[in-house]
Amino acid sequence: MKYLLLAEKPDQARKYAHALGSPKEEKGIFRVTSALLGAEVLVAPAVGHLVERVNPYPNFENWELANLPVLPDSFQYTPKKGTLKAFKAIQKAVKEVDGIIIGTDPDREGEAIAYRILELIPQGLAKVRYRLWANSLTTKGLQEAFGRLRDPALSVNYFHEAAARSDADWLVGFNLSPFVTLKMKAEGLLGKKEKAMSVGRVQTPIVSLIVRNDEAITHFEPQPYWQLALLAEDGTVFVNDTKYQTEQEAQEAFALLESSAQVSEVVTENKSQTAPKLYNLTQLQSEMSKNYQFEATKTKDLVQSLYQKGFLSYPRTDATAITTNEYAYLLKHIEAYQAALNLSFDLPNRKARKPYVNDDKVLEHYAIIPTELVPNLDDLSTDEELIYTTVTKRTLLMFSSDYHYQSTQVLLTNGNQTFKATGTVTKSLGWRSYVSIKAEDKEIPAYQEGQKIAVLPKQVKRMTKPPTRISESILLKKLLPKYNLGTSATRDGMIDLIQTKGYVTKDKKTGQFFPTERGRQLIHYLDTLEVSYTNPETTGKWEAVLAKIGQGEVSSDAFVQKIKWAITKQIEKGDTHGK
Repeated sequence: MKYLLLAEKPDQARKYAHALGSPKEEKGIFRVTSALLGAEVLVAPAVGHLVERVNPYPNFENWELANLPVLPDSFQYTPKKGTLKAFKAIQKAVKEVDGIIIGTDPDREGEAIAYRILELIPQGLAKVRYRLWANSLTTKGLQEAFGRLRDPALSVNYFHEAAARSDADWLVGFNLSPFVTLKMKAEGLLGKKEKAMSVGRVQTPIVSLIVRNDEAITHFEPQPYWQLALLAEDGTVFVNDTKYQTEQEAQEAFALLESSAQVSEVVTENKSQTAPKLYNLTQLQSEMSKNYQFEATKTKDLVQSLYQKGFLSYPRTDATAITTNEYAYLLKHIEAYQAALNLSFDLPNRKARKPYVNDDKVLEHYAIIPTELVPNLDDLSTDEELIYTTVTKRTLLMFSSDYHYQSTQVLLTNGNQTFKATGTVTKSLGWRSYVSIKAEDKEIPAYQEGQKIAVLPKQVKRMTKPPTRISESILLKKLLPKYNLGTSATRDGMIDLIQTKGYVTKDKKTGQFFPTERGRQLIHYLDTLEVSYTNPETTGKWEAVLAKIGQGEVSSDAFVQKIKWAITKQIEKGDTHGK
């Protein structure tokens, strides 16, 4: 047998070839007789996307309201002009071989790149035999992956998912961007020479979140409320949870309080807390943004660079766990990692634990962890070193001892009301010894149930606080995952895009987002049209359907047809606006 191994990038192809044997390079294509695969292998790289969508309407008929919606039956693709040489080299290799091993990046985009290329080459799809699914680009990691090549049918649905997402995004943008722009210009809301508005399936709900958040902060008016508290002679403050909306209500309740209270309950528990979970890409991006003001794109590029160099595992992952295979090699290299980071701390947990190691939950990729190839940090850039150190330290914490503490809750009864005080006493810092955590112990004196104590009742006036402004860290850590907006591979790009489009700005020091007047104008106008794309929950539901396409549970054609239907209804509804 003679195989073509289709890689996504030249550097990736070179690593593949050397993992298979001793290759010979001919015009960018590697030839190697591989004992591992028992075959001759041609390793040919793409350079990312070699093909592009053909605009079915090259004369821009979509910039006429009368011609909208524009809904082609299907899309065609063609090789990009600047990548014809690479495409033809792959085409020639396909003709020469008996079978094809897809070796593009092991994700949705990787699947799309491979299948878009092969579907334009005679016998390209028919010759696909295996799928290489490698989470590590080290020689050992690749050789292990070559030893367990997958049936391509197990991942081809990721291509259908990527295609459906791409088609949907094109349809939304190609129709609603001109529709909204032309309507706004016709109504005098947008100058004739102002640049067009861009409406996107994912970008628009992100802009909407930032606009709504800004308006909630701007229009926020602090409201007073009152709470009751009891001050014990030893200084412990006991608080009642009731929030009184008027001072009169608080005073009436306050008048019923006495100068002594009875301890009704004392609950003391010994608790423990394991170290944080391993990083996925979004969580790492969030933390780097919060702690070092790294933009999400910068973090992804740095992790990608370290992956390409063989030092970190595959970056575009949503998983926070690993399998027993990865755990085994991490265990062997603990001392090497500590030496590289110049860290020395006790790591007694040497057995796999569920929060970190779960074979059943790791489906596509495992968490971002160091590989068995340990770098000399002096050979890395400053930013690469920071990323590598952050990821590796988080991984090592998995082996550290738990944080142990004693939690105490004391309840007082005064009249017919209950007051509470809580405290925490550290018994063993464990993993917390090695990270920066501001929380301090709050020890409560020993109380006994039934005990009567003297107290000073207090009436406390408080003010409600405005919403927290959305920062890049909050967006990545909380909001995008909450609404299922985008994927780990696309979220940073969307954050960049809404800034490039001029809809939001970001404070470089705080990472906080502020909508521009243009961003507000877009969202407000879409609201008048009752456009569903401003609602992040709508996009989140679509993303859930797209995920089902990737699992083979939903047809990509059915999803695209629903998008077409939704666009048609949206334009029909919007056509009546302003008339």
